[in-house]
Amino acid sequence: MNSKFNIAVDAMGGDNAPLKVLEGASLFFKDSPNAFINFYGDKEKISKELNKFSNLNQDNCKIIHAPDAVPGNVSVRDAIKIGKNTSMWMSIDSVKNGENQIVVSSGNTGALLVMSKLIIKMIEGLDKPALAAVWPNFKNYSVVLDLGANVECSSDNLVQFSVMGAELYKSIYNLNDATVGLLNIGSEEIKGNETIKDANDKLNEIKIDGFKYGGYIEGSQIKNGDTNVIVTDGFTGNVALKTAEGTANFITTEIKKSFSNSFLSKIGYLFSYFTFKEIKKKLDPRRFNGAIFLGLNAPVIKSHGGADGFAFYNSLNLSYRILNGNLINKIKNNFINNGK
Repeated sequence: MNSKFNIAVDAMGGDNAPLKVLEGASLFFKDSPNAFINFYGDKEKISKELNKFSNLNQDNCKIIHAPDAVPGNVSVRDAIKIGKNTSMWMSIDSVKNGENQIVVSSGNTGALLVMSKLIIKMIEGLDKPALAAVWPNFKNYSVVLDLGANVECSSDNLVQFSVMGAELYKSIYNLNDATVGLLNIGSEEIKGNETIKDANDKLNEIKIDGFKYGGYIEGSQIKNGDTNVIVTDGFTGNVALKTAEGTANFITTEIKKSFSNSFLSKIGYLFSYFTFKEIKKKLDPRRFNGAIFLGLNAPVIKSHGGADGFAFYNSLNLSYRILNGNLINKIKNNFINNGK
């Protein structure tokens, strides 16, 4: 394995595994040859599907047998009881042991988070991990966090999320600075609860290279793209995420219905086909598949459980960009060396 990046993949997590995992890997290696993937899971099942992809071979991947898998609907406690022979546990443990540098899994979110905290542990100086993901906007993309890892957050947690989110944005887009906004019910200084106000005061005092605090941002402004990183607690973030996903689905569904109502509308659709194809592409959630648990000593990527091969490819692509951007060392530099 003389590659630059070694990626651990839980090949048995989520729906239609391991086929969708291998489909994603096959797409990934067309763009990112300078990587090596270790697949953790049922060796017989993975080997059977692996033969379908000519560009997956011993030069870029390996199967490590894991006899057990974490069910998608099991509790976190039961997932841990299943033992250390699950594909999820073994893939995470391989990062702790230095065999791989990052984990990608479509498995049970709660189990993935708890196992990662137990095995990889938190970065010194950080209290809680945050779940961050990429959202499209009018200009490009934004990073939003926390999306559900922490229902309740202190002002210090929000400050930590802000610093980590800024480093994530800069790393995956190879930029030198990022503008951070605190999600609130208004942009005025008097708006928000005491936690939000306290976090706002602390963020105004932060002096880190490339970190720009832009103040409060309302939900309706996320789409504008003026703020690169949007920070909130996990409860609000998860509600915002599900609302955004539902709205995007509603829009695309209504467009389809409108253009199928009559013969004339169908003709109109033909003239507008390429325009709406671009809109659909922009709103396709598969292109933004892959959320990262920030705050751990190594990056862990959570792919959607229902992801298909193309969506899983995007999770792998995100993992590559995170490693290429040296994200974890940059976060550690802020919280350990600078004592933030």
